[in-house]
Amino acid sequence: MLRTFSFQPFLKLLLPLSLALVLSSCCLCPNPEDKVDLSKQALSPVELTNLSSLYQSLNEAERPKFECIQDVKTKKTLFFGYMLNLVREHNQNILSARETLIALQEKQQASMKRKNDVDTENPETSEVFTQDEKDWLTRLAKMHRVNTSLKNDIFFDELLMSMDIIPASMALAQSANESAWGTSRFAVQANNLFGQWCFQPGCGVVPQQRPEGATYEVKLFSTPSEAVGQYMLNINRNRSYQKVRNIRHSYRSQQQVISGNSLAGGLENYSARGEAYIEELRSMISYNKLKQWDKPSNTYPDISQLNVPNC
Repeated sequence: MLRTFSFQPFLKLLLPLSLALVLSSCCLCPNPEDKVDLSKQALSPVELTNLSSLYQSLNEAERPKFECIQDVKTKKTLFFGYMLNLVREHNQNILSARETLIALQEKQQASMKRKNDVDTENPETSEVFTQDEKDWLTRLAKMHRVNTSLKNDIFFDELLMSMDIIPASMALAQSANESAWGTSRFAVQANNLFGQWCFQPGCGVVPQQRPEGATYEVKLFSTPSEAVGQYMLNINRNRSYQKVRNIRHSYRSQQQVISGNSLAGGLENYSARGEAYIEELRSMISYNKLKQWDKPSNTYPDISQLNVPNC
């Protein structure tokens, strides 16, 4: 009997071989020499915020003459509205700088991840930050007295803990307490709303009841806004208020609204009265319902129509 010859087995063998030849001739297979070395590619620069106005005077609006207002309710409403505007302006500036700082932290983290992903036989890498970025970070760290090296892993954590907002309720209560609702001699003559001292002769106003031998003065500010900014910087970098920053960091870590009532608990060194001072601030926050202004979304009543008499 004659057998029929079949090509089917040969076709099954030839098809994979021919496909391999086609792919190799079309250069579809990757060339090891064409591999991109990610470690040598520069990361995009981050848009830097302007630090020249951080904690400096922002709002040049003239201070209302609180001392001329006799009606207590009107005085409080005007004082809290005016101060809240300044506090929120400075806090927004701080938040903008924080966004830049976080972007640079993420840039560093991306660089470290790439170093772990690329060929370890070629450890040579480009600089993570541009010179402008390094200068910006150095200036910010110096401003907040963060001495940790930029190359240290905890540099960004320390700086982010230091540079953060001051809750409005605490700032409003302290300014009202320290300046007698904007009517004290130091508030009127020196725009000093938080009882801040300085120690260079001529830097401020000499207290009438300053102890003999003492050299401090009550600091002179060009505007109330400058006083607010320097008060915030003082809280953010002075080692006496590390407890305040620790409490704030716990709220930030849990993504909660930062509470002025809680942060006030770290101000035992702000006044010689210690715990009594803290309790007075908390009482002011509660009595005047200041907690609501810790939420930036809450809008304060319009104070532009309030009449302030001349005196």
